[in-house]
Amino acid sequence: MKETIEQMNFTRSLEWLEQASVIIPGGCSTLAKSPDRLFPGYTALCCAEAQGSQFTDLDGHVWLDCEMAMGTVPWGHARTEVNDAIIRQLAKGTSFSTASDLELEAAKLLLKRFGGRYKSLKFAKGGADVVSAAVRAARAYSGKSKVIATAYHGWHDWSSYGYYGQEAAALGIPSNIRDTTSWVNSGANAIMDLLASEAGDMACIVLCPNEWEKEELRKVVTDCNHRKVTVIFDEVTSGIRMGKQATAGEFDIWPDILCLSKGMANGLPLAVIMGGDPWMSLLADIKFSSAHASETIAFAALIACERLMEQAPVWPSWRDHTSSMMKQLKELMGSLELHDLELQGTYASFCIRQPSNSHFYLDPFREFLVKHLAADGIFSKGYFVFSDSHTKDDLDFVQKSIESALRLWSEANEFLVND
Repeated sequence: MKETIEQMNFTRSLEWLEQASVIIPGGCSTLAKSPDRLFPGYTALCCAEAQGSQFTDLDGHVWLDCEMAMGTVPWGHARTEVNDAIIRQLAKGTSFSTASDLELEAAKLLLKRFGGRYKSLKFAKGGADVVSAAVRAARAYSGKSKVIATAYHGWHDWSSYGYYGQEAAALGIPSNIRDTTSWVNSGANAIMDLLASEAGDMACIVLCPNEWEKEELRKVVTDCNHRKVTVIFDEVTSGIRMGKQATAGEFDIWPDILCLSKGMANGLPLAVIMGGDPWMSLLADIKFSSAHASETIAFAALIACERLMEQAPVWPSWRDHTSSMMKQLKELMGSLELHDLELQGTYASFCIRQPSNSHFYLDPFREFLVKHLAADGIFSKGYFVFSDSHTKDDLDFVQKSIESALRLWSEANEFLVND
């Protein structure tokens, strides 16, 4: 019988947290993995090893993983085909004094998957880098400096200024960033109004297409094309998880420049910027480069993932089951009259939250749900991110746990109303 949370011992995890908090700012070098988004004594804090859809924490507790390393392991932890490719390449070397032949092989496979839509690409190690490179290429091409940011596009100045509340000084960003970045996340009409007044100074717009309704997105892209404003899709998070050709292919709405990252190499760092002329030919001129962009291990992993993708009859493999889960959860929320909650997202990643709480990580329902899931041995930070390694039984188990949490939340609310 599985231990209850009250019975679980987190001694080693809590000792780790105490030490990590002292010498690593935030307790982790990746913001989204920082312990302050978790609940010490209730949830896993530090992972020791992972396999498939599960991981084991420092105290030996095994968790069903519904975070999947921020969605970066869509094929599952320690996938055999990917591991084998990495091991073979390790014997040959990890980084050379010239380009590796794997870089060209990887590039050809990616361009093939996108059906020849784009003619060239360039690799990097992180999503923020390729999106910033796209912005720089658009500025170099247009001779204009202004950019429209619409979501989280990485920690760089031009993006994080808007996403983190437009308080530039508190982020260590010069206040004149406002002269070059316009932050708009209030829909198509607001963007088109801005373009109508400032298109003459606007180099590009950066959009996360999975966060948009299809026809609203089409309106914005069409308007930008008409005004010769470069369209950049930031599919760093969604690209590998929305379909074989990302959200752009699912919607059949194609940007001038497409940026992908998380999940391309099943957990290893790799990112790509894809496009055509005139933008891509400028990437050498604008000096876009990083020392480790051409290391071989991530390329070996990507090639293995691309071979798996070619064989997959449907991608993502969890699409239909997760879509059905979301539909049933919405119906349950309606029948329970949980009007304070809203299910947001897609089969790539979804959450249930209180829209009235603007800060997701301070949402009381998130805490309630995460702790409830943890009692069932399910790890989540409030988002549900699945993988090819999740079985039907895994997904059914997660759904039942969420449904149980919703019913308990409804009962608690009813008690408060009647008290």
